[in-house]
Parts: sequence; structure tokens; C-alpha cells
Amino acid sequence: MVPTSDNSLTAHPMDSPHHTPPVVPSQPGRPPQIRGHPLRSPGLLARWPLIGLLLVVLGCLAFGAIAVSLQTNGPLIQADVPLDNDLHAAALHSSPVIREGMIAGSYVGKEVIVAIGALLALYFIRHRFWPELAMVVVAWAGEGVLWLVLANDFGRPRPVFAVPVWHQMTAPSFPSGHSLSAVVCYGWLAYLLVPRISGRFWKAVLIGLAILVILYVGFSRLFVGDHYLSDVLAGYALGVGWSGFVYTVIERLSQRR
Repeated sequence: MVPTSDNSLTAHPMDSPHHTPPVVPSQPGRPPQIRGHPLRSPGLLARWPLIGLLLVVLGCLAFGAIAVSLQTNGPLIQADVPLDNDLHAAALHSSPVIREGMIAGSYVGKEVIVAIGALLALYFIRHRFWPELAMVVVAWAGEGVLWLVLANDFGRPRPVFAVPVWHQMTAPSFPSGHSLSAVVCYGWLAYLLVPRISGRFWKAVLIGLAILVILYVGFSRLFVGDHYLSDVLAGYALGVGWSGFVYTVIERLSQRR
């Protein structure tokens, strides 16, 4: 009787679309190593859906608290105008380089995100990564619809200044669509890449970079006078809840199929 190798009885690890491949340990100072396909969903939310549920609950509770504060003119809303006035004064007295850097945050939170979504969609179509394509389409399109409905429902006017730093926007202010989009996009990119990068140091670097970009987008909206602090915080909260819902549901459905 001929012995049968164990390898013939098990599927290759990469046959699973949500498998996180093994990584090669690395040391700080060395470039991170990525094994396997870096742009496939790791499936962590599918295996632990309670994480996604927790994100949804926390995001909805935070957004609800801010929305109630807006309706009742709570302490957070009362701090909006003084903070905006202070930032506006600082922006007017800042150097052109700083102002341009803050203005660029608007593009990082909108046009760049649209471009990233389009490139990812084309990439996933080419490789027939349908769950990941569904995540991009549903998350990107859904957050746009979500912002449009909520912004028109609350109808909060934008901050108005006699001397604008950049321009005067007329669309409703609450919540911040740029902040919402930043969490949905850059948070998801970190979710895709972090489990596949070797070494805790580089994982921390990538997570920190994603957080910094998200914070940069939100702060830039305050600095140029397009939003209040409560708008940005509400956008962040909505982004956390929406991301947790979309990515968890799609991963779970893909795993079952």
C-alpha cells in the first residue's frame, strides 16, 4: 500500500479567497515583506462578525449623540463657532504653504478617494475578485447616498466668514462627507494590507499612517472653514458604522457562498 502525502489531502491555503497568508518576520528598519495577494480581503470580519457589529453600534451611538447635541444646541455645538473662529484667524495668518497644504486635504478626502475606488474596481474586475469589488461599489456609492440623505435632512448651514480662506461652500454642512469618505476608504485600505504585512513595527506604521490621513482630512476641513468640529466628528462616526456594516456583511455572504 502506497502512503499518501498529507499535501494531497488538503487544499492549498491560497485557494481560500479570505485566507491570510503567512508572513516573513522582519525587523524595524527593514522594508516590510508582503506574501500572497495583498489586495484580497483577509476575512477577519467574516470570522469575527462581532467586531463589525461593535463598529456599527459604536458608530451609530456616536453619530446619534452628536445629532441630538445638534438638535438641542448642546455643549459640543456651542463650542463649534468659537473653535471655527480661532482656526479661521490662524488660517488667515498662516503661510501660503500651510494654507495650500490644508486645501489639499479637500482633494485627499474626495477626488483622491474617487480615483482610488475607480482603480480598485478595475483591478478587482480584472482579477475577478467579486467580493472585494462589491465592497468598493457598495461602500463608496452607499456612503455618498447616506451623506446626501442625512445632509439634506439636517440642513445645517456652512460656516460663513467675511474673508474666506478658500471659497464659500453652499451644500449642507452636517455631517462632513469628506470625513465619512476618508474612514471608508483609508480605513479599508489599512484593513486589507495590515494582516499581510510582516512585523509588528510595519503594521503599526501602516495603521498610524491611515489614522493620520483620516485626521488630516478632517482637520483640513476645519482649517479652511468648510465645516464645524461636530460635522467632522459625525462624519467619522458615520464612517465607522457604515464600514463595519458593509464590509462585515459582504465578507459573511462571500464566505457562505
